Amino acid sequence: MMGMSGEPSIDRFADLIVESCIRQDLREDLPAPGISSIEEAYGIQDRIFARRTEPGAEAAGWFVAATNASMRTQLGLKEPYAARWRPGRIVEAPVSPLVIGPLGAALELEVSFEMAKDLPPRSHPFSEQDVLAAVRSVRPSIEVVITCFADWMNQKPLNVIAEGGCDQWLVVGPAVENWQALPLDRMPVKLLIDGHEATNGSTSAVMDGPVSVLHWLANHAAARAGGLREGQICNTGMCAPVHFTAPGERARADFGQLGNIELTVAATLATAEDVNNLTSLEDGQ
Repeated sequence: MMGMSGEPSIDRFADLIVESCIRQDLREDLPAPGISSIEEAYGIQDRIFARRTEPGAEAAGWFVAATNASMRTQLGLKEPYAARWRPGRIVEAPVSPLVIGPLGAALELEVSFEMAKDLPPRSHPFSEQDVLAAVRSVRPSIEVVITCFADWMNQKPLNVIAEGGCDQWLVVGPAVENWQALPLDRMPVKLLIDGHEATNGSTSAVMDGPVSVLHWLANHAAARAGGLREGQICNTGMCAPVHFTAPGERARADFGQLGNIELTVAATLATAEDVNNLTSLEDGQ
């Protein structure tokens, strides 16, 4: 097999990850020699995005992960990483019962930003003020983490970056347009499961607050993939410890002044075929 600098190897790893996601099969790792650089991981991620979307499809948004120090330490990363949301994977709350397949799912409480205008590539970096001027609204959100890699919190970080959350969901709450006076960098958050507190934290857990994450993302996206676009929704990393959800749970995310989100997990696990059929329907909308 060619080294990871060869296009056939990048394509092969992308195909293996997509196949595992569709079949709902957990992978322990990728075949040797594996992924050797973050550039190669992003190359695989881009291939997967292309395989799971229609030709020429625009991303629905972006997510940033490993934005808190504990997660970067857990994954062995020096900086956050980002990936594009494919169309159909961002949904407004309330939602019908969330279907979980054999891969399982975890819930993360995150602050999301909706963009009011494009931030395209340019010759010099965007300032934080440039980025804030391009924001339409802020939303509470729950990222539903789904991955084909076993023990993803202790998985090789380049594998997780390469997968790029291609089968995840983002559930967003009501848009808050007059958000400028909110203390976004220090708001308490908590997750209730069946009425009982399961986890809690603060928006201060992500870098220097969610705005700093969006600022990082704007420059990352401009350098890598055409920049952020009007209408995209971008979530900025987990503000509280992750909760691994189970069938039948009722979740309520409390973001205080930013609002709340509720979702219900389907009572039974779906089969891999059921999940694939559901995904196919979503992608065709």
